[in-house]
Amino acid sequence: MKDPEGRTGFASDGLRSNLLSVLGSGDLSWRQLAQHCLAFAVVGGLVITSFDPSVTSGMPFWAAVLHWVTHLFLAAVLLMGTATLVALSGLRMPWPLVVAICFLPLLLAPFSMALDVLLGEKPDDSLINAGFSRRYVEELLNVAPPSLGLSAIMAVFAYRAAEMAKQQRHAILSRLAPEPALRSAIPVPHSLGDDLVRIEAQDHYVSVVTTEGTATMKLALSDCVEALKEFRGMQCHRSHWVRFRHIKRVKRVGSAYACVLENGTEVPVSRRRHAQLKKRL
Repeated sequence: MKDPEGRTGFASDGLRSNLLSVLGSGDLSWRQLAQHCLAFAVVGGLVITSFDPSVTSGMPFWAAVLHWVTHLFLAAVLLMGTATLVALSGLRMPWPLVVAICFLPLLLAPFSMALDVLLGEKPDDSLINAGFSRRYVEELLNVAPPSLGLSAIMAVFAYRAAEMAKQQRHAILSRLAPEPALRSAIPVPHSLGDDLVRIEAQDHYVSVVTTEGTATMKLALSDCVEALKEFRGMQCHRSHWVRFRHIKRVKRVGSAYACVLENGTEVPVSRRRHAQLKKRL
């Protein structure tokens, strides 16, 4: 069945709606998704510990809970991360989810081994002198059945992560793409280098500020903004353009806002552009 955008899904629209209703609204953020995973890990860890499985039967209650919560949260993160990376490669559902589920035991096994060491769990006598390969295979055999079973439950989180990755694919990939040289957009002197910080309009001129210095040029701010489309920055005020990487924080100043840059400079932000700036940072 196809979704409203014509993409083939792994479940009916009704099932998809039910799954997303469990997670909340369709505008669920990455932070909220991580919070859901943590809540799932805590509740799941308490439930599993209450059954007193043999793996943690000899541990104190708090240690057993920590063991399962850590493993469940790590499994959820690995499942979501793999599904997200596969979705960013351009594959459509259900393939990101299928790949994530298949790779989960392989990825979880070494982390599970490291967690066992950190939590002070002793390996079986037969594995004390065994090499890494054998211990990895044994751990893989141990984690594969439960991880594949739990992945059916965590699939809803991985599905949501993959959907978010597809929706934000252009934005994510654009952040990873290298920015062009400054002089390819604005003919600044070579002495200013390429690390642009901000641009400020001054009547019929603009002040171009880099980490190496400042130059005043006879240009219109609108022309500079157009030339800097490939740079990760934006016009935050009618007289100012700022580059995201040099913004330390955004603060409120009376009824308006300002960007505090790494060098301590404060650049005004109009109320109309504040929401867009916060969203893009």
